[in-house]
Amino acid sequence: MKEKIADIFTREFRYMDKIEFFRRALYLLLLFNTLTLLPIAHDMFAYYGLTGHGAWNTNFPIWMQGSKGITTLLSHPATSDRNWVYVIVLIGQITFLITGLLRVLPILSSIAVYICTVNLFLKGGSAFTGGENLVNLVLFYLMFIQISKTKGWLAELQNILNNTFYWILLIQICVLYFFSGLFKLFDPYWMQGYAVMYVSKLEIFSSWMTVPFEKSYILSAIATYTVVLYQITFAIAVWIKKIKIPFLIYGVAFHLMIAFGMGIFNFGLIMVVMYLLFLDDQHIERIKSLFKRRRSVKTT
Repeated sequence: MKEKIADIFTREFRYMDKIEFFRRALYLLLLFNTLTLLPIAHDMFAYYGLTGHGAWNTNFPIWMQGSKGITTLLSHPATSDRNWVYVIVLIGQITFLITGLLRVLPILSSIAVYICTVNLFLKGGSAFTGGENLVNLVLFYLMFIQISKTKGWLAELQNILNNTFYWILLIQICVLYFFSGLFKLFDPYWMQGYAVMYVSKLEIFSSWMTVPFEKSYILSAIATYTVVLYQITFAIAVWIKKIKIPFLIYGVAFHLMIAFGMGIFNFGLIMVVMYLLFLDDQHIERIKSLFKRRRSVKTT
């Protein structure tokens, strides 16, 4: 048993192509998100932005602030009269997202993308959704999954890191779904089937796509209970090959509904991108070939 467990972390890492495809998809999403926020960047990320500032005890130097010293730099009092700081962070994120997409200095790029992104997401926290918190964690894990160009014990260490953080990525998403579904079991609105109906009636989340759920308890109950069942069973169903693809297709439809029907755009698209981690190599190749065909059609 111990040998089998050890083999999970020491065997040759077989998922690098999938990880690199996932990394690119995530970087593209982050690049799109940042570029669309540029017109309101000052209101989002400046010291006196939407979320205000705080979390700093100025009685202690920056190196004694723990993780705050890296992740909440835009809230440091020293940036209050230095508006160029958030601009530097924005430029840094965009620059290293591009270098990461081009696979230029991949290790440095992944570290810089994490530091810049987590600072931006935490500074503009009140304007974002829970998906950004997941992205912060995922970017942290991705720093440790790299293509090894060394030999000997360094290559073996990198292989262990790749296997370890790959499985941490998958487990993180499974845990997220499980507890999200678990907490719903203690909510009477979810257990009585009214949750989707009530959410659909809120003007901020309503659209033509949510009208049927707003007016029909039956549709609301079906959607409500299906969501709970999906989240509770995700950590098991996603590993069953015979049902994995239909199961994930439902999840994609569910999250696209959240993105375009309820207006929670970032969260929906972030979760769709996360599903790439659960696809097999042949599925990744099919997606790649689909994009290649579209490119060839456009060029001809």
